[in-house]
Amino acid sequence: MSAVSEAVVLAAGEGRRLRPLTKYLPKPMLPVANRPVIDYVLDALVESGIERVVVVVGYRGDRIQTHLTAEYKGANIEFVQQPSRLGSGHALLQATGMVNGEFLVVNGDSIINAAIVTSTLERYDSTDCAATVAVAHSDTPEEYGVVITNRGLIADIDEHPVEREGYVVNAGVYVFDESVFAALDRTEPWQGEIRLTDAIEHLDGPVTSILVNGGWLDPSTPWQLLSVSETLLGSRFGSDVYVADSARVHESAVVEGPVVIGKDCDVGPGAVIRPGTCLQDNVHVGANAVVERSILSTDAHVGAHTLLRDSVVGSGARIGDCVASPGGRADVVVDGRLYTDRKIGSIVADRATVGANATLAAGSSVGAEATVGAGVVVDGPVREKSEVAA
Repeated sequence: MSAVSEAVVLAAGEGRRLRPLTKYLPKPMLPVANRPVIDYVLDALVESGIERVVVVVGYRGDRIQTHLTAEYKGANIEFVQQPSRLGSGHALLQATGMVNGEFLVVNGDSIINAAIVTSTLERYDSTDCAATVAVAHSDTPEEYGVVITNRGLIADIDEHPVEREGYVVNAGVYVFDESVFAALDRTEPWQGEIRLTDAIEHLDGPVTSILVNGGWLDPSTPWQLLSVSETLLGSRFGSDVYVADSARVHESAVVEGPVVIGKDCDVGPGAVIRPGTCLQDNVHVGANAVVERSILSTDAHVGAHTLLRDSVVGSGARIGDCVASPGGRADVVVDGRLYTDRKIGSIVADRATVGANATLAAGSSVGAEATVGAGVVVDGPVREKSEVAA
C-alpha cells in the first residue's frame, strides 16, 4: 500500500454547464444514481487507504460541508474555503499548510473509483518523479485539458485545444508533494485564473502519467448527467429494481430496471417507470405517468398522464397533469457554446412549476422557481423566477 495517506478534494466550482440545475446545488452535490457525485470520490479515497481528506469548497460550499459531515461521520475530513473562484490552482493553494509530504489531489465533481486512485499512487511510487497525473480517453477531448505524453512523461497539457483528436485527457487525479505550492506561486494566471495544470511545468522534475480507462466519468452537461447516471445504475443494479422500504409503488404500476426509487416515494396506479430512471426521496409520480431515463430529485412532483423522457427534474419542482416532455435530439447552447444533436429531453430546475398540458421540447429548460402556465409550449430556456403564460 502507498505511503500517501492524505488527499485534497477540489470541490469549489459551480458547474456552469449544468445550469440551471446548479442554481442552489453545486455540481459535486448533483445526484447520480441517487448519490451525490462527491460521495463516489470520497468512497474511492477511503477504499484506497486515504486516512485524511481536505475538501476545498466555494460555491454553495455549505451544502457540501453539511452533507459530508453527516454522511461520513468519524472520517477525518477538514474543510477550507476558496473565497473567489479563481481557478483550480488557486483552489489548491487554499490547502497550503494543511497537508504534509506527498498527497493526492482529486476533482470533487467527477466520478472516480478506487482502482484509479490506487493505480495513480502506484505509478507515482514506482517512478522517481515530481508528480503523477491520471489520464483517460474521451469522446469529447475538446472539453478537457488534453494531455500530450512522451514515453509516459507529461509533455504538455492544453486546457483549450482546437484539434487534439486521438490524445488523452486529464482525468483530474494527481499525486504531488508540497513543492506544488511553490510551483503554483510561480504560475502566471490565464484570463484571471490560476490553473493547476499550468503549474506542472514549474515543478522540479519529470511528471509521469497513468492511463485509466475505466471508472472515470464526468457529468458536466445535462445529457452527460443522464448518461453517467444510467451507466452507474447498470453497473450497480444490472437489470434489477431497487425500491426503498418506505417507498410506495402501486400494484398496477410497471417498473423496469435498472431503476432506483428512494425513500418515501409514491408511484401511482398505472404509472410506468422505465430503465435508467432515478427517483430520489419523497418523489411523487402520478397515475398513468410514464418516466423513462430521467432523474427526479427530492420532493419533485409529477402529475398524472405526464410523459418525461431523458429529462432532469430538480428538487421541489412540480410538473402538472398531462405534461409532455418526449425527449429526442436537439442543438443546445450551454455556457455560451453550441452543442449539436444531443440526446436530451427537458431540464426543470429546483422549485419550478410546469402547468397542466404544457409541452417541453427537446433541449428546453425551465429555470429555478420559474412558472410555466397551463398549455404553454416551451422550446428554449425559461429564465429563473420568470412566468410564462399561454
